Amino acid sequence: MILLINPPFNINKENYDSSISVGLLSIASYLDSHNIDVDIIDGIRQKDYLELIKEKIKNCDYAGISVMTTQIPQALNICRLIRKTNSDCKIIWGGAHPSLFLKQTIDNSLIDIAVYGEGEITMNQIANNEQLSEVKGIAYKENNQIIVNDKQELHNPAETDLFNWDLMPREILENLNLIPSLTSRGCPHQCSFCINAILKYNWRPRTSEQVLKDLEIIKNKECFKGKKLRFWDENFFVDIKRAKDIINGIIERDLIIPWETTVRANYLREGMIDEDFLKKLKKSGCYLLSFGAESGCPRILKKIKKDIMPEDVINSAKLCLKHDIIPQYSFMVGLPGEKRSDMMETLELIDQLVKLSNKVQILGPQAFRPYPGSELYQECLQAGWEEPETLNQWEETVKSELNYLDVQKFPWLDNPDFVESLEAYVRFGAHSIKSALGSTIKANKLLKLPFVLLCKLRWKLKFFSFPWDYKLAKRFVTK
Repeated sequence: MILLINPPFNINKENYDSSISVGLLSIASYLDSHNIDVDIIDGIRQKDYLELIKEKIKNCDYAGISVMTTQIPQALNICRLIRKTNSDCKIIWGGAHPSLFLKQTIDNSLIDIAVYGEGEITMNQIANNEQLSEVKGIAYKENNQIIVNDKQELHNPAETDLFNWDLMPREILENLNLIPSLTSRGCPHQCSFCINAILKYNWRPRTSEQVLKDLEIIKNKECFKGKKLRFWDENFFVDIKRAKDIINGIIERDLIIPWETTVRANYLREGMIDEDFLKKLKKSGCYLLSFGAESGCPRILKKIKKDIMPEDVINSAKLCLKHDIIPQYSFMVGLPGEKRSDMMETLELIDQLVKLSNKVQILGPQAFRPYPGSELYQECLQAGWEEPETLNQWEETVKSELNYLDVQKFPWLDNPDFVESLEAYVRFGAHSIKSALGSTIKANKLLKLPFVLLCKLRWKLKFFSFPWDYKLAKRFVTK
């Protein structure tokens, strides 16, 4: 028996419980299809998750815990509970943090096996009691020595059945606002900040026919009636012929569901996503397209190998709005070597976007945070940054932070207060008061309102120095 666990994050956000953990469901479905007994507990969406773990872990051989950095404190608490309840159960960590900080992870005494990379094939091999030395994609300890095995082959999603929804706790499915679907994995582009490029996750699709069969099951499932869907692909439109086959199939087979997905800004052009295809996207149910704009500065876009320009972003927004599709853009600031003037170019691009329509959605600009294995990471180290050296140090770091790593401790930043506060000033200042009050950060709305008004004034004046109001507002965020 394998118990898969998704720990709570360090900070509560109101939209975390509106979807599900796609990664755990994918692994669980794969294991189930190979006749392995598996169960899921989601600490983000099940309030009684600790009691559930206590009960279910008694009969488990393995506990697989999916961990992003901001989940480390609760993940370690879960490990301590498992050790106390069933000391024979092997504890396995997988997910983004172990993949990036593998040796630090396995060095912790609470963890028996650390999985790096994708987990389906590796977890199946572990469950089949193969010798650990024969299992690719893991690190483990033997005679007080850390052993790191060769990489596991990348999972082929075209060889996997649809998610087995019956494996997900019923209470989670019933409370879904956004149905997840995954039609491909990875990305062919090489953006230097992205975990896909760092871990070399190349693009691997499911066939258009598989996707349409998946959608048929989703549309006919009673608990999904009236809900929207998101294709959680890193890049849904890589193969434009496949994308067109899917969209045409949705329309022809009457599988129309309101849906959203991600896309690159420079894909909205002749020969890719042109006006005719945008019309079909809208007809098929597409209501939102999410773009990684990242920066409004051409120099920074070139530095991060984004291969787009600010004009591509503006063009994509205009075309989406023309066809009544919401354009959503994510941005970041605070890269090594980025000047304040570069960041102001990003704010200028955001200003241009929000002036096009109040339908335009802006995420960020979030502060850049380094991932090991990238050129940018090396620049951060050269600037004098020192990462936490153990999992317990990460635990203490994360407990006091709202996000992955403390921007104030980044030595390459001359103005950390400016960088850290920009996301709040854009989120609450660039949009309507109604939109700002409906943000996902948990805080008393009566306390939000004065801060929103200050942010709107700052945005109007483009004055972001001395962020005393931001520092004060942080104290009222509910964890």
